[in-house]
Amino acid sequence: MKRKNYLIALGLFILIIIFDQLTKLLVVHNMELGESIPVIRDVFEIHYIQNTGMAWGLFSGKTWLLALFSVVMLAALLYVYHNIAEGRYYRMIRILLICIVGGAYGNLLDRIRLGYVIDFLYFKLINFPVFNVADIFVTISVILLILLMIFKYKGNDLDVMLGEKIRLEDGTYIEKKRRRSDKKEDSVSDGDADKADDDTEKDTEKSAETAEKSTEE
Repeated sequence: MKRKNYLIALGLFILIIIFDQLTKLLVVHNMELGESIPVIRDVFEIHYIQNTGMAWGLFSGKTWLLALFSVVMLAALLYVYHNIAEGRYYRMIRILLICIVGGAYGNLLDRIRLGYVIDFLYFKLINFPVFNVADIFVTISVILLILLMIFKYKGNDLDVMLGEKIRLEDGTYIEKKRRRSDKKEDSVSDGDADKADDDTEKDTEKSAETAEKSTEE
């Protein structure tokens, strides 16, 4: 089951990357830098820019710092995904995490390959920072994830995501250390039982040999 979920996650991740990179490629090959194409006049337009920072020009020129931050964030998200890789209960969170990772990785590819991120979607009416498809996946997924954590998932679920607890099939939660301890005790118990069976078998064999000797005498 876990392997199947990982394969589905990988497929979704690849689709997001392809979609993001294709849209950027279309813009680069069909527009000049700084060119705008109105979609809804004075409301929304396609506006091609090369962003070396974040939204509103934050950290402009700090390409490798932003790339490093993205790598750390991706590692943290993948760790969380690993902790909830099984079961239907966390399915929605898994999907949202992959959307966030896919979007973040799409922009990370730009930063590493080009030194900047290709942005082209612009809400002119509210002068919102120019963004791209990867940003859409990240932003919407983060908002939905926050809402889920507020209204559906509780503190125990956060502990599961952080790797501190495990959610059982009956909906109860146990400490991960306790689960490992129980498994170790079960293993020791099984070993003791096997040893006891071996001792019993040896005693039986000895008794049988003794009985045979007595009969022969």
